[in-house]
Amino acid sequence: MSVTLVSGVNGVGLSSVCQAVRRGLGDGYKLINFGDVMLEQAAAMGITTERAQLGTLSQTETRRLQRRAGEFVAEEAATTNVILSTHLAVEAQTGYVQGLPVEVLQDVSPDAFVLVEADPATILERRRESDRDLDGITERQIDFEQDLNRSAALQYARDQNAPVRFVENEGEIEAAAERLADSL
Repeated sequence: MSVTLVSGVNGVGLSSVCQAVRRGLGDGYKLINFGDVMLEQAAAMGITTERAQLGTLSQTETRRLQRRAGEFVAEEAATTNVILSTHLAVEAQTGYVQGLPVEVLQDVSPDAFVLVEADPATILERRRESDRDLDGITERQIDFEQDLNRSAALQYARDQNAPVRFVENEGEIEAAAERLADSL
């Protein structure tokens, strides 16, 4: 079975695109949100039940949760094709950190990487329309985050000998989902 890792920055519409593509693919694919799996693991370990709290954990706790989530994804990928939605660069209290440390990347073993992107102004507007805390976010910071995501994707893809694909999400979610489905 395969793992296609799909990534984008907050506000790009990553979850919406992944959910739309999953609806159209049938039973041969399972959509997994890496952050959701980490949160489930954190709750099971008595660490937190709040998604926002994941960014405040120590690096040791974060890596432990990432590793457990990676093991879960690997187990799922043994029996079905997985679309793994995640962030490749994650903002923590100490700065930006890898979304998938090397040992997790090896466990997950993606066959392909897909970057979902949009213009920073579009992403900023989507963030304003959501209930997310903007706290001084600018188009320049969003551009920086997308650059980090691209750099991480290229490094991860090199390490996995896998391609990186690009999906633009500027218009309708269904159009971006179709482009993602075509890349699978």
